[in-house]
Amino acid sequence: MAPPAEGEEFIHRPTVVSTASATSRPRHKTFELLGPFNNISLADMYKVCGKIIGKFPIPFIIATAIMCSASLGAIGLQMKDNVRDGYTPKNSQSRLENRIYREFLGSEGDPVMTTVLMTAKDGGSMHRIEYLEEAQRQWLYISKNLSADVGNGEFMKFGDFCGHYCQANDILNYFLSAYKTKSEDPKRDGYQLDYPIATIMGYQLHLERNFFGVTINQSDPVTNIQDMRVLALPVLSEVKTFEDTDKLNKWELAVYNYATIYSALEGPHNLVEINVIGAEVVDTEMNKDAQKMVPYFIVGIISMILFIFLTVSISASYYGYFSWRIALIALACLMVPILAILSAFGINNMLGNRTNSPMMIMPFLINGIGVNDAFLTLQNWLQHSPDLPSGKRLGYMLAEAGPSITTTTLTNVIVFLIGWMNPTEEMSIFCLGCAISLLLAYVYTLTFFCPILVLLLTDRVKEPSKLESLFNKALGFYAKIICSRWTFLLLIVGSLVYWGFGIYGTLGIRAVLNTAKILPLETPIRKPNRIIEETVWKEFYPVTVIVNNPVDIGNPAKLSIFDSLVADFESMEKCRGSEYTISPIRDYQTYFYGVGAEEFDYEEETVTNTSTSLDTSKLSAFLASPIYKHHKGTLKLNFSNPVPIRKVQLIFAYENVTSWDDRIQIMKDWRHIASSYKSLNVSVWNVNAMFVDQMLSLKGLAISNALVTLGCMAAVCIVFIRNPLSVCLATAAILSISLGVTGYLCFWDLDLDPVTLCAVIVSIGMSVDFVAHVACHYQVRFKEFEEDGIVKKIEMKTPESRVVNSLSNVLWPMVQSAFSTLLCVLPLAILQNYLPMVFVKTILLVVIWGMFHGLVLLPCILAQFPLSVFNKTFSDLLFGRTSSSSCSSETDSDEDTTAEAQEMLPLAGSEKA
Repeated sequence: MAPPAEGEEFIHRPTVVSTASATSRPRHKTFELLGPFNNISLADMYKVCGKIIGKFPIPFIIATAIMCSASLGAIGLQMKDNVRDGYTPKNSQSRLENRIYREFLGSEGDPVMTTVLMTAKDGGSMHRIEYLEEAQRQWLYISKNLSADVGNGEFMKFGDFCGHYCQANDILNYFLSAYKTKSEDPKRDGYQLDYPIATIMGYQLHLERNFFGVTINQSDPVTNIQDMRVLALPVLSEVKTFEDTDKLNKWELAVYNYATIYSALEGPHNLVEINVIGAEVVDTEMNKDAQKMVPYFIVGIISMILFIFLTVSISASYYGYFSWRIALIALACLMVPILAILSAFGINNMLGNRTNSPMMIMPFLINGIGVNDAFLTLQNWLQHSPDLPSGKRLGYMLAEAGPSITTTTLTNVIVFLIGWMNPTEEMSIFCLGCAISLLLAYVYTLTFFCPILVLLLTDRVKEPSKLESLFNKALGFYAKIICSRWTFLLLIVGSLVYWGFGIYGTLGIRAVLNTAKILPLETPIRKPNRIIEETVWKEFYPVTVIVNNPVDIGNPAKLSIFDSLVADFESMEKCRGSEYTISPIRDYQTYFYGVGAEEFDYEEETVTNTSTSLDTSKLSAFLASPIYKHHKGTLKLNFSNPVPIRKVQLIFAYENVTSWDDRIQIMKDWRHIASSYKSLNVSVWNVNAMFVDQMLSLKGLAISNALVTLGCMAAVCIVFIRNPLSVCLATAAILSISLGVTGYLCFWDLDLDPVTLCAVIVSIGMSVDFVAHVACHYQVRFKEFEEDGIVKKIEMKTPESRVVNSLSNVLWPMVQSAFSTLLCVLPLAILQNYLPMVFVKTILLVVIWGMFHGLVLLPCILAQFPLSVFNKTFSDLLFGRTSSSSCSSETDSDEDTTAEAQEMLPLAGSEKA
């Protein structure tokens, strides 16, 4: 870089630099042990790196091409979401409950349930005979005839994996037959078709498990059902292996596709609308929606191309480098993050990780963040003299920009690696992809973009713009305002207001997972999800209770403990009552003392009661009974054992569990009851337990992640910024930005959920970009350049000169990076879907608060301290050494003492000087 000319922003004044040899200075014994490594600085390492890249640019470009071949790993990439438990911590209690339930079922996969919901197309009641007949026809087709292609020429039907649950929905057929019979003869005996429990020839039908939105009219002689809005048919299945689960998932999608086609048909026989919802359906719909982001990514890319070309052209014109080659430089800027993204997808796929919906947001995020390093290196390259050999010029450029981009890259990568170590699988996959992308973007900046600069942008084509003088004056005037005490006091007052609202919003943010928010806006599964949440769970919210220790029903004391467990669950406030409980032990007691209590003597034609005290002698006959055979799936038996009932499954029904607060509280109550029966080893299972655990863990996870992330940011800043005060202020600024982002997201109608948590962690990493560059450049004491083969330095002795130096290096790249990031992610706002909108809002807040902190607040605070405090590093304080700068490229070597040193002062302050 050529020294500033007379009449421009800075004037030069000679200053005295000690000519004492470096070896003659007092040193700590530790430094004597370090020997020749003592004088090696990070800037010197980058200087050497720049010289090597500058001399051999072509080999580095070839090396980049070799590294980019990793993108071929994305061939055959398939998208797969896991919405049900992918956002639940791996160490959560619900996962343990899931494992216990799988052991009870003898299955490798999670309990699988698909729900078929039928409603009348005319908006009327579903209990009309013709509508029930149509529903029965459709259910018979789905359960008996509908087959799915599961690969390898194999087709599977529901009967292939329904196990004990094949007749689970026969209640529809029983009720329909009885309803038609009763309608023909309302006075017929043996038919009491009342909701919620109907009685047909002495057999009870629990209608409340399938009929929802029911209103009652007791005056009807046929049935008391006046209106029934929803017919729900849960499809339970037994799957033993993960392969079976995959096959069942394909069958579930086949049912979903059939229901979609059938519901779209119009005709006299198409009376009902069929909605299907299940884990695989939700995952598929999320994937479909994620693929809709591709056109918006193209829009973002086009916007970035135009923006990068415009801003790079402005920079090139300003420094006198504008030519046709600028278009190639702009393209190279854009290629850095794109190559990193493609390589990351390939590496992620080769590692065996799924590509989920959050991963589709990664290109938008990385495309904006990853180009930042290219902007900074380009800005520093343009500022250095074109008369220098390419190697030296690139060395000086990297000596200035290298520590800064390394700091921000490392902090961003560490942030995402912390997110990768989070126990939530979906966010872990996303964070790992982002970490790989950002690291590769940094590497490609050095191995691809820097060689491109050497090959295409070495010589000026005209004199620098005359606007440079005007810009320098404006920058000097701005620096004088920023360094004012009055500005400092005004900003502190404003910041107190900002922090107050940030703290208030952060403390007030609710840990709530609203599944309706996560679902895409235009997906057809929003309707069945709404029916399930607002109608089905309001009237029938079940919990499965597993008694994992043997139940000795022949021992009155132990049976009493079991009965007490059942009573505790049934006595809860929202429980629907004992008549809704599915208990094989209770039904066996009814059978044992009722139907099974009598034995018929055919020779004497007499009936005798043979049952005295309860035992398991009639258990086999009980499970063979047509009425009770469904209990085969609720008992785990071993008749060779003195206590044959090894495990028992119970189901209790609850109502009015309408909000997530209700579901969280009732889950806590269930677990409390279960934990109080240690002798029975009780566990509970509920379909929403995963989501409940997510919400229970979110605040603790958010606090721990934020503290760990902030600590890592501080550690990286200590290594690369090194000055204690700069590190403290940079860390405080990161904390301030993160506090503002989190707090103001609350005011922007966002709750704390796994997506928001991940976005907040991302914001901590992104905020480093705005403050680390400023903190690092401000503590630089000397501006180094080479003229006529002599290395010279300009010393900056005033806060104004250091603010000018900092902003002249980072202002324009920071503006470029901020707006390129916004241009890349803002197209996602058009989708209006929750997941991308969280990141759009978060990044917008990060940019706003980051720019304020990086360009206004942090420089103002830095300027209030004596410059001498910035000349100390952590090692100076520990070992008693004195250094001239903590982030500059100079060392204490003898070479430096031969250089001419000058003082650089703002023009506005020259008269006073």
